[in-house]
Amino acid sequence: MEHFTANVKSQTIDLAVLDTLSSFSNIPFIYHFENTAVADKRDLFMPADALRASFYKALLEFPVLAGHLHMDSIGRGSIVVDRNNLNLPEYRETTCDVHFNELKAADYNWGLFPKDLVSVCVVTTAGADGVIKLANVHCARLRDNSGMLIFVNMSHYVVDGVGFCAFMDRWAKYCAQACDEHAGTVVERRNYLFNRNIVNKALSPSRRPTHAATAHLFFVPRLAASALAWISPALRGRIMSIFASMGKPEAHMFHISKERLEALRHSLRDYIPGDLRLSDNDLIASLASMTIVNGIRGPKSRQRSSGILSRLKSMCSNVLGRLFVKTKDEHITFVIADIRHRLGISDCDYTGNCVIPQLVVNPLRRMETPASLESYALVASRMRAAVQDLDAPYISQFVETLNNHPSSFAQPLVYTINHPEKVFVTNQSRFPLYDLDFGFGIPVWVSPIPHSAINFVKVMPVHPSKTGYNIHMTTTRNAMRNILSNQSWLQLATLIF
Repeated sequence: MEHFTANVKSQTIDLAVLDTLSSFSNIPFIYHFENTAVADKRDLFMPADALRASFYKALLEFPVLAGHLHMDSIGRGSIVVDRNNLNLPEYRETTCDVHFNELKAADYNWGLFPKDLVSVCVVTTAGADGVIKLANVHCARLRDNSGMLIFVNMSHYVVDGVGFCAFMDRWAKYCAQACDEHAGTVVERRNYLFNRNIVNKALSPSRRPTHAATAHLFFVPRLAASALAWISPALRGRIMSIFASMGKPEAHMFHISKERLEALRHSLRDYIPGDLRLSDNDLIASLASMTIVNGIRGPKSRQRSSGILSRLKSMCSNVLGRLFVKTKDEHITFVIADIRHRLGISDCDYTGNCVIPQLVVNPLRRMETPASLESYALVASRMRAAVQDLDAPYISQFVETLNNHPSSFAQPLVYTINHPEKVFVTNQSRFPLYDLDFGFGIPVWVSPIPHSAINFVKVMPVHPSKTGYNIHMTTTRNAMRNILSNQSWLQLATLIF
């Protein structure tokens, strides 16, 4: 750490609206590493000193993670890195009584985790000292040095998934080099880009109007959204975490094989117009969205909740809906899309937020009808059309309008509170989560934290020895009861835990 504090430079990094648009959430992952060394070398596994020193060495390439978050009253923000007043990431090291074999036998079920492994929730909130940490790390060594769990969280204020994985890659490479006395190569320092102007410079000179639903959700002024943008990030996080906990979230991990996806794609061919080719993500996002909507509106979800917090949430939701949000008989799936390649900046080592939500709108009645090949094909086709529509002129208009309305990042927050059927889908299957090697082999399992935001679906990569996708799905407890008995979903997805 001393090397970092002595060499870090003071600087201010202005945030863009694309950063604040994702700011309500964290990016947390848990890596599971197994100690497979022979008996006389097991004590050398993942040495704490090397892990810690390499972490701070990587941090020198990501000083933004050691800054303080500042925001004004209309949503413009910055990260101030002051070498004399650093906001260092939380870095914890512990040991626990769980053996790696126990985790493996339980398919890495969250129920066996040390209770204090995860130090944050899905929402970006301040710690006990009132300060928002931009990164959190917990290295938990398992019993008999049988393995290690590494929990890492980064705030979406400063990086997206690409930035997260870039930091983790540097940390692992520096650690592997430190642990290999005979390493023949030197890990050269890499200069990552944090200047948010790179996105604005990459915008197309051509413009295409924003879709009506997107314009209505983001750019129609609403008092509730303006209020959320005006308050401090710490208070906003506290409010959002309260709403998140009111829904009694429950999450499960499923697996979908490539073979089942291909069989489904084949079954839909008679209902798909022309030569339209549905991607794996189109198929998964569509079925997951329909499954969640049916779960929410299913019989086990209609039981009236007597909890005080549930009633309070319902009251607040009704007030927000009547005063600030125009509701329609429609359903929106927010598909989170990386726009780097669409703007031509994939090779720039830019680590700031470069994702936008593409809204896929369907009639609510279509989403809640019993799944059939025809209804599923309609939803999946609309999903494909929406994603294909994300070209440079459309993105450029959307980003430019966001820049002109800095408080617009809070608009979706109000919408999500008042629309219990909304669904978010993010495809993280291309994240190099299983490429990480600290010098002792890649992780055998990587997962998000036990639950995410309500109605959030994460399409996860699988270990290189397997194929297909792992699906992390979070919804309300009552809705999940219906999902776990939904045969249309379970014919495609296998429950892991």
